[in-house]
Amino acid sequence: MKFFDSFRRSAAQLRDLRSLTGASLLLALSILLTYFFRLDFGGSLSVGLSFNATALMGMLFGPVVTGLANGLGDIIKCVLKPQGPYFFGYTFNAMLAGVIYGVFLYGKKPTLPRVVATKAAINIIINAFLATLWMSLLGGKGFYAMIPVRIIKNLTMIPIESAILYVVLNAASKALSRAGYYKIKE
Repeated sequence: MKFFDSFRRSAAQLRDLRSLTGASLLLALSILLTYFFRLDFGGSLSVGLSFNATALMGMLFGPVVTGLANGLGDIIKCVLKPQGPYFFGYTFNAMLAGVIYGVFLYGKKPTLPRVVATKAAINIIINAFLATLWMSLLGGKGFYAMIPVRIIKNLTMIPIESAILYVVLNAASKALSRAGYYKIKE
């Protein structure tokens, strides 16, 4: 029942103006981070930092708010800077990532195992498998030809992104706790 309770509590935040404003600001930050801040490690290895804003949104507002906001953010990014035709599969991926961040982090202390599990779920399920499936459908390339490289890349990114996310979420949760905004429910 705790699992479904987080969805209920998150959905209730859709009626709270303060929550909608906070989620909107984090969505705007996520869009800015997508376009302007990337850490390049050479070759095809780079880390976008927008996942930090999405994870913080999941920690504060839960799976429903974060899933809807992340889906809306994907559509906004497609309008602002289209990179080919619109495809709902990528919007679905964004929504699913928001739900995963919310399920793993909502009202919980951002411990290292929790953060690693969150990034592992997103990198493996969404980035490696679903995104590769959508790429193969849209590009006509073979799924099985692309999947090994994408799995290796996403497995490689888990520790890097987890370390960044752990530092960001812990700093944010401490600052928000001191301000009286964030209370750990679990």
